[in-house]
Amino acid sequence: MLKLVLLLLLSLQLSAKDTSREILTNSVRMRAAPRWLTSTRINKVADRVQSTLEWTIRRAEVLWYSDEDLFIAAHGLSNTLVAFSQKTANTIHLGPKITEKNFDQIFAHELVHIVAYQKYKQAIPGWLEEGLANHVGKVGKVDYQWLKNQPALEHASELAHPLVGSEFQIHYRYVASQALAEMLHKKCDFKNLLRLSVGRKMEDYISTYCGIKDLDAAFRSWIKEKGV
Repeated sequence: MLKLVLLLLLSLQLSAKDTSREILTNSVRMRAAPRWLTSTRINKVADRVQSTLEWTIRRAEVLWYSDEDLFIAAHGLSNTLVAFSQKTANTIHLGPKITEKNFDQIFAHELVHIVAYQKYKQAIPGWLEEGLANHVGKVGKVDYQWLKNQPALEHASELAHPLVGSEFQIHYRYVASQALAEMLHKKCDFKNLLRLSVGRKMEDYISTYCGIKDLDAAFRSWIKEKGV
């Protein structure tokens, strides 16, 4: 019943907007898009993600929320969230905090999640997916000095549930996961690692292809080195 109410409210919200602003591209169908957004800009972001991950996106639905309460009710997670994807439903949900300035990075991040499911299914480990999405989406730079001053992770698997815990813990997991993605990009051919992971588990190739026998120790050393 709650989902039905939310869908009804979202439908009313969308109908109240300029419905002529639907944008249809090969990668997404975006209803009630803001006036500053164009198909050219969407394609530029999507093309970069598709090129990096070597995948043609099966068209995803993109929903915009102008009401923060509706957006929070839709995801039921941290109120710091600005966007989220429902991978199995092939949908991206964009909250009201997304602006003309931050759209490209956030949209690219969410598209990576869509591709991760469409192409790789469960091959990309949960502890890496947010970092991969940040890395490909070019969502800011990792503050390695800050990261170095935080308690060291025992295991990379601790990054597998990024939206659990306090605001600080969530922020830490996102930053650490992006740092881990950057380490893998630097230490081995990331594109080949992704190619090898299609239909398989990436963890197997981190050891054999990348030559990283102890991922946790390598990651701690990476943070120490980069945080100087």
